[in-house]
Amino acid sequence: MNRIIPIIALSLLLISQPILAEDTEISIFSGYRTGGDLENATSGLNVSLDESNSYGIILAQDYGPEHVMEFLYSFQNSDLIDANTVPGTKLLDVDVEYFQVGGSQIWSDKQIDKFFGATLGAIHLNPNDSTLSSKSRFAMSLGGGLVYKFTKNIGLRLELRAYFSSFGSSSTFCASNGQCVVSGDGFMRQVDANAGLRFRF
Repeated sequence: MNRIIPIIALSLLLISQPILAEDTEISIFSGYRTGGDLENATSGLNVSLDESNSYGIILAQDYGPEHVMEFLYSFQNSDLIDANTVPGTKLLDVDVEYFQVGGSQIWSDKQIDKFFGATLGAIHLNPNDSTLSSKSRFAMSLGGGLVYKFTKNIGLRLELRAYFSSFGSSSTFCASNGQCVVSGDGFMRQVDANAGLRFRF
């Protein structure tokens, strides 16, 4: 919840500004995120980020009749779970943040805008344990969906988005003594189902 309030405050501030550039969009969304498999550095077995809610904002600007440039920020608070135990053992409480830039192709008609796009950027994993280090790595996403337009300026945005993060063989969540909780295992994948509001200026 500590990250949700700044997102809402920033969104309301931007929406209230009359000086926003023409053909600008702001989308505020909430969703449900699944996936996120990593490797336990001690046992070598898989661990997973637990399914949970996610929140975020997209700022977009037209750069043609059917394209928009986008900045995306998304936040998730999750538990890192050892799924090899029954019930799964909680290892850490982790904040997951995506910072992405990219663009989307738009197919627009009178009532519905359809879109599909890609972004590039970073993922930041921050354990809620001050003795462990955080980790930032390259990430990308693919997303698509539709916007049902209530009016010319306000619409309901529905989206599916997949994130792909590159961890290689790096270690994650390491303490000062060099011991780490997680080892990288190539690519981590997560999938969001999002719904929110799009405001267009």
